[in-house]
Amino acid sequence: MIKIKKSEFNKFIENLQKNYSVFAPVTDGKATAFKKIKSSDDINNKVLNTKRSPKEIFFPQSEVLFQYTEKGMEVPKREEKPFAIWGMRNCDTKSLLLLDKVFGEAHQMPKKDMYKDPYWKEKYDNCLVFNLACNEPLSTCFCNWFDGGPFDKTGSDIFVVETDDSFIFEAVSDKGKKFLTDCKTTENESDKEIKKIEKLKETAESFLAEKEDISSLFSKTKEIWDEPIWDEIAAKCVNCGACTFVCPTCHCFDVSDEGKGNKGKRIRLWDSCMFAIFTKEASGHNPRSQSTQRVRQRVMHKYNYFMDNYDEHLCTGCGRCVVVCPTNLDIREVIKKILNYKNEE
Repeated sequence: MIKIKKSEFNKFIENLQKNYSVFAPVTDGKATAFKKIKSSDDINNKVLNTKRSPKEIFFPQSEVLFQYTEKGMEVPKREEKPFAIWGMRNCDTKSLLLLDKVFGEAHQMPKKDMYKDPYWKEKYDNCLVFNLACNEPLSTCFCNWFDGGPFDKTGSDIFVVETDDSFIFEAVSDKGKKFLTDCKTTENESDKEIKKIEKLKETAESFLAEKEDISSLFSKTKEIWDEPIWDEIAAKCVNCGACTFVCPTCHCFDVSDEGKGNKGKRIRLWDSCMFAIFTKEASGHNPRSQSTQRVRQRVMHKYNYFMDNYDEHLCTGCGRCVVVCPTNLDIREVIKKILNYKNEE
């Protein structure tokens, strides 16, 4: 481990920007999000979970895939520098690993390789992820349900702990080790600081509610496909799609062509399984015309279908959907309902 003093943070970011396009949590209007920064002054290190997740760095809400004219096709120029993301939390670093299974190494069981998305891989494969420990998790955080934690290092290249006057760095991946070896604005940490980190971790974990045993969630979702529990769960949902847009792992998208005359562009846009027209076919038929069917689809995708393909739940317990839902439909309560459900018939 090595450290930099907070008084040297500006210099650290300046050095990082020489070789990377740096993204970090910022205040964007009334919301918080990960944006490309111009200087360290833009960074909001106090925000725990940004309102908008960092998935949009790699999988933008709207992305031009290519432009075309009568002369041919042209892919828009991308950032010349690789990305460095400062200040991600463990729920978000884990979410990138899950999305990489979809866009980077997609397959269907049993291990049937599928298409690899070049737009994702170009950005994600070379990025440098700084995972900032959560010293004080929110009441809506439940990462411990999915084997995460405020000091979990999964998915990070460099794990960072903030103390009163310093940032303590620990290399996790080979990329992280190389970066810290080359980093000059640092000094070694002391035994006193190591003990302080252990205390911070203990305190942070005490903020989290008791871990729910979700080991039976996958099998339980299979059993209740046709059960009336879905009507009860969906009763509060207004199908606004807010949960899917702030979720760091939701990845439904649509592809649209916009053109006029002999030129145009193809755009990939976020979509949501919560929207009524998401599965509407050209014939007019909609296999998920009812809200209950759409809510069931989202829950099943996260806790059954993805698990079936990749042996992991498509959820990291970040709690964003809990915060943003206008009708207080709490996914934690949904999971508990499913786990405790018994067919009265």
